Amino acid sequence: MAEALLFMRAQVREISLILKEDFRIVVVKSDKIKRDSAGMEEQLKALPGTAEVSFISKAECLRKLREEAPDLVGAVMNMGANPLPDTFEVSLDESALGGLNAWIEEAWKINGVADIKYKPLEATAILHALFYGHYILVALTLVFVALVIMALMAVFYRNTIANLLASIRRDRNWFFAGILAGALAAAVSYALVYPVKYLSPLWFWPGPFWQTAVIASGGVAAWVIFQWKNTHN
Repeated sequence: MAEALLFMRAQVREISLILKEDFRIVVVKSDKIKRDSAGMEEQLKALPGTAEVSFISKAECLRKLREEAPDLVGAVMNMGANPLPDTFEVSLDESALGGLNAWIEEAWKINGVADIKYKPLEATAILHALFYGHYILVALTLVFVALVIMALMAVFYRNTIANLLASIRRDRNWFFAGILAGALAAAVSYALVYPVKYLSPLWFWPGPFWQTAVIASGGVAAWVIFQWKNTHN
């Protein structure tokens, strides 16, 4: 179960990072209101939650359009001499995504803003992915804490230092058996999810730290369970 949760956390975390990298708010500058672009940029940067603001002139917008969609350039130029507007691309801090509507309301108050474009469903998806990743991490942490508490209870319940050292030497094979079980769990989990690698480019495996923690926890858990069995027999 720990291996499965770790794998899911790795995927969710990577998906959230990709979505965060892609998510942008486009603030369109009005052509009717004469306003200094640098002043608007400073006001956008001053809004709580703003991570980065990039000004994109209408000339740069046209250049990007020529590179990304050259077939559309002719249709756009038929409307006049570069009808594309000046815009600002804004990225937000992770903490500000939950209050996105409040940020949008404040941005509308800036003089010279003609329109604000963004993908609300993408923001919701980012928040859900971040929540699931944190939830899995909290669940795994609670499991490890419970294991530590069980180990401490097994160590100190009706036990002396001499008896503890003797039980460690006597029952060390259970610790190694648990390590082997943890390693087998990692191998089985890897075999189960490996086909996903050919179905999606998003395929990430938990790092060596987490793998080591799971395998070591398997050894501790096996030793602790055997101590509980001996104590309560």
